[in-house]
Amino acid sequence: APGDVAEAGPPYRRIVGVKIYETEHEVPGLFDQWEDLGINTVLAGEGLTSTGGFRALARKRGVGLFVIFPVFYAPEILAEEPGLWAITADGERAKEDWVEFACPSRSDFRERRIQEARSIVKRLRPDGLSIDFIRHFVFWEMVGPEKDPGSLPETCHCVHCLQAFAVSLGVPAAAIPPQPQRAAAWIRANAAEQWVRFKAETITSMVREIAEAVRKIDPDILINIHMVPWRRDDYDGGALRVAGQDASALAEVADYLSPMAYSFMLHRPPEWIASVVQDLGWVADCPVLPSIQVSPAYREGEVFSSSEFEAALRAALEPPSAGVVFWSWDHIEADPERAEIIR
Repeated sequence: APGDVAEAGPPYRRIVGVKIYETEHEVPGLFDQWEDLGINTVLAGEGLTSTGGFRALARKRGVGLFVIFPVFYAPEILAEEPGLWAITADGERAKEDWVEFACPSRSDFRERRIQEARSIVKRLRPDGLSIDFIRHFVFWEMVGPEKDPGSLPETCHCVHCLQAFAVSLGVPAAAIPPQPQRAAAWIRANAAEQWVRFKAETITSMVREIAEAVRKIDPDILINIHMVPWRRDDYDGGALRVAGQDASALAEVADYLSPMAYSFMLHRPPEWIASVVQDLGWVADCPVLPSIQVSPAYREGEVFSSSEFEAALRAALEPPSAGVVFWSWDHIEADPERAEIIR
């Protein structure tokens, strides 16, 4: 199947990765523990990666290093520049719980992010950039199997996006009402398919621009994209329609697509993870690298058993998987039984 990496060589070794954003422990000790568990790749936050000696130690120990780079999740920037908020079809800011999204079409914000990516790669020289929050607004972590697709948020309906969409259609800007609710109704009636394509290209072009910018600094840098874990037919094509993630187009730019297949969180059985990987593998001509959860996030107080975790891990490794990424290290560190399962 497309995306099968069984015969591929470097850089497509089977990845056993872990996400880590910060730590209070000594860095050399982390690498000792990762070696013990067979972890060969770390996806780390910029702050931790900037810690003295982290990059050099990763290179010395033969551990692949990706820097996690969030794009449209921007709470600190939005607090200072509220004009950058993405706007829903209801005319509200794109916010739910901790999830706060900037408008994906604003050229000034996009250029800022591109320059940040360039700076990270130039300064830290990682093996890869792991691009996160590269989608339209949706709090997918709270979207269960029975969710009504029509209830999912629709963004972005700010004046800037509506004007850009009008340009893409070749119609006067005034043809689309400037009010979000009226604009959404106009789009549904007149240009629904074009709107989906516009949303997807807004995301794909951002990935393309980031990748081109960082590859000018390091032509060999790997690009990993964090994907909403929805199969093609889930939620009425929600991965494309709502999140704007066109897996086929993104695969032309990326080296890996990484669905965040957090089965317990999403009230799915472990075998669902394999179906997500397989579905993505059929449409994306690049390796698929699933990320799975270690602790019962968003379902605290409920039992996410070690046997279910093991089943999730085994499902994540089924073909055409390129490996597995654990979310996250602090959860593994706090649970010796799960660490033993990984080992």
